[in-house]
Amino acid sequence: MRSDPRALLPGVAVLLLTACTLIPEPAPPPGPIPDTWPQAEITAAPLPAAWWQTFGSPGIDTLVEAALAANRDLAAALARIEQARASARIAGAGLWPRIDAAGTATDTRQSGGGSLTAITGSGATRIGTSSGTSYRGQLQVAYEVDLFGRVRAGRDAARDRLVASEFDHQALRLVTAAEVVQTALDLAATGQRLRLAADNLDNARAVLEVLDARLVAGRSAALERDQQRVAVAGLEAELAALEEDRARQRHQLALLSGVPSPDFRVPEIVWEELQLPAVRPRVPASLLQQRPDLRRAEAQLAAAGADLGAARAALYPSLDIGWDRTWTDQSSATLTNLSAGLLAPLFRGGALRGEVARSAARRQELAEQYHQALLTAFGEVSDALAAQRQSDLRGAALRRAAAAARDAYAVARARFERGAIDFQALLEVQRSLIQAEDAAAGARLAELQAALALYRALGGDT
Repeated sequence: MRSDPRALLPGVAVLLLTACTLIPEPAPPPGPIPDTWPQAEITAAPLPAAWWQTFGSPGIDTLVEAALAANRDLAAALARIEQARASARIAGAGLWPRIDAAGTATDTRQSGGGSLTAITGSGATRIGTSSGTSYRGQLQVAYEVDLFGRVRAGRDAARDRLVASEFDHQALRLVTAAEVVQTALDLAATGQRLRLAADNLDNARAVLEVLDARLVAGRSAALERDQQRVAVAGLEAELAALEEDRARQRHQLALLSGVPSPDFRVPEIVWEELQLPAVRPRVPASLLQQRPDLRRAEAQLAAAGADLGAARAALYPSLDIGWDRTWTDQSSATLTNLSAGLLAPLFRGGALRGEVARSAARRQELAEQYHQALLTAFGEVSDALAAQRQSDLRGAALRRAAAAARDAYAVARARFERGAIDFQALLEVQRSLIQAEDAAAGARLAELQAALALYRALGGDT
């Protein structure tokens, strides 16, 4: 007695109505978040969209925009986003029915005039002498009823990983832009130090000429002349080292911009025109939305929660529904099948529960990493704020010292040429001038770097 396939429908409907979804536990909330930053003025305004433009250098703007457009690491991150998007589509495909169509054509040709007889265990059966082509078509539909949310959890996990890859790209954009600005500032500072060293070298050579003339006239000792030669040689060596630094910084900018070093041309960055941005943070809680690395860690944690839900759902039965229809050209009748299969895992050697334990431990690991990343972010902003305050104070003091050293050298040089002081006094003032001007340039660079570090710690324009 054949059963009517439609008799299966009430049972399937009951299962659908009683289906449940194993929802993963909510992600643990982040730890305590400070209300404000110590010794910092809070603002409600977001950071500028193109924050690197606040340094006031068209050359830096050109370098950053070129790097964001052509950096190879960023291009690879975009490819990873496409991979994650494709994986999300694949994971979500299980929520839809699987539909397949099949067709066969059989061509039969008989040679000779006799008939064919098939010999079987029950006797001989005449097949006949007909020849020709027969056709058969079939449509198959299969669907897994997601009773406990395993497929949906897998889809959600893939979507969360897609979000994580997008935030990873944003984080890499921030890092790339910050590295370009950092290297460009280093390059501009190196150029300034080269100019200062060249000026000091000219002054040292001029003093050496005076000492040479005095030595010939018998008014100076050879020791004084040789000491000045040492000073001149030291400045020449410093110039060579600074030139090496400048070449390395140019090569780094070429790498960040995705351009071969020999073909790369650095736009002009005028040291004197660089502006010190006034960077003000928002409340600490805004970091959870501003920093792409925190958003990425949050998305990864959500994906791990969905993985845990999928692992739990795998412990429960799965229901598959199938429907297929077959057509042939030999008869006007069609064959239709409707089936439903329930599969309950009874013994898998502990593999399914082991996967649940692994997924739970992985989720706990990512939760701890997320909390640690949050603490690190708070620390980085606090460090950047402290560096900003101290670099401002240090820079102002060193600029005053450099101005005083220039005045002192001008006076000492004039007195030396009049014979009012000896060479040793002039040499000491000269050394103080070189050190003070170099320190002032370094302090200015530190101020600019502190502003850059604060932009980076706050998450840029994300």
